[in-house]
Amino acid sequence: MNSSNRLARIWAHRATLDTLVRRDLRVRYSRSAIGYLWTLLDPLAMALVYAFVFGVIYGTSAGANSPKHVGRESTDGVPIVLFLVAGLLAWNWFNNVINESSRALYAERLLVRSTNLPRELWVARVVISKGIEHLLSLPVLIGFILYFWARGEVHLNWQLVFWLPALIIQFILLMGMGLVMAPVTALMDDFARITRIILRVLFYLTPIVYSIHFLDGKIPEKFSWVTTLFQFNPLTGIIDMYRAGFVSEHGPDWHAWVAALIVALVWLVFGSWVFRKLEPAILKEI
Repeated sequence: MNSSNRLARIWAHRATLDTLVRRDLRVRYSRSAIGYLWTLLDPLAMALVYAFVFGVIYGTSAGANSPKHVGRESTDGVPIVLFLVAGLLAWNWFNNVINESSRALYAERLLVRSTNLPRELWVARVVISKGIEHLLSLPVLIGFILYFWARGEVHLNWQLVFWLPALIIQFILLMGMGLVMAPVTALMDDFARITRIILRVLFYLTPIVYSIHFLDGKIPEKFSWVTTLFQFNPLTGIIDMYRAGFVSEHGPDWHAWVAALIVALVWLVFGSWVFRKLEPAILKEI
């Protein structure tokens, strides 16, 4: 079945996809006392911990030597808490999708095997449901932006509109990676464990707790290719888009933005091909 026919089948079953996404969200919060608030508390807690470690303990800026300064330190000209939240929210969506998509087919193997639904739906439901949780967590970022803007510590600009392409590019990227993760993990369980190790390393190779501009002047000239490598990490461009609307110390990293779009599209094409090739073997295995 060619790609256009697969897309047509997925679109024809969009109502089923909607049902699967709603089910995932209901199950996630059905036994929680505070429900949706966990979507806000988790990134907020992580941001405060990292702000304390990198702002107070490591002293991101002069004078940041006591807990009362948490959130007041500066990275790329903005308070470190705000800087961190923007990166952590994007990372959480990425990390959650990669981990959940590794179980997308095997966890639902009875339905995957017994129904005639497009199997890509099981990956799409993970990306969309985690994407909705990502959108529901954005009030944390918006709250910090408004707080520091009211205090005059950040200045907003029209580049806030780049949140939309950031969301679209990240969605494309996650669909492509999910279409690889789901079938490969269904056939080889060790792949999920390897991926978790890679994710831990990738977190620190992605400019989340530091700025990509932090590397300027710190990497010897003969290793300048390292900066280029960072720019080809699609999350570098995506996170830079989230920060562009309030980071004024440096302009947008257009190279990273273009690289993010190209890499995301490549992943989508590659993921679709891998899923199509492995689908017969998956149905036999599960």
